[in-house]
Amino acid sequence: MKHILFLSIALAALTFVSCGSDDADDSQVSRVVASLKALLLDENGKVYFDVRSDGAYQIGLLSKQDAIDLVRLYVSSFAGQPLVFILDDNKGKIDVTNGGDGVYYVVSFAVEGIPQFRLWLVDEGGNALSMKHTCNVCGYTWTSTFNRCPRAGNKTYHP
Repeated sequence: MKHILFLSIALAALTFVSCGSDDADDSQVSRVVASLKALLLDENGKVYFDVRSDGAYQIGLLSKQDAIDLVRLYVSSFAGQPLVFILDDNKGKIDVTNGGDGVYYVVSFAVEGIPQFRLWLVDEGGNALSMKHTCNVCGYTWTSTFNRCPRAGNKTYHP
């Protein structure tokens, strides 16, 4: 729980815009983009979620609250309702929409330096292939077929 709180506070701090100079604003936006890259891309710059047959990506989660918590890593102000978060200086946007049947949310990323993609947060339900994983970097525990920590980003791969 401490790790969740720390990550939420850290990302919230990154999303606030200072009242300082333009250089300070550019620096903050750059840090937000760098944080998103660390959460979404592997060491080769490729999106590391499971790819679907339609080219979108997905991660299976067991509850809507898990989906909300994951979206809050990308947009700290997310409250479970559709939204469009626009980064300053035309650095991009993150669009969160409600999913359909079996899908909690669809998150569309159009951020500078990150390949444009959609991430489907799907209801894992009782998938027999789901396994419990614990991240050896941040300690987060989740149950999914997806074996890379959704909170530590590209830092951790699990067997």
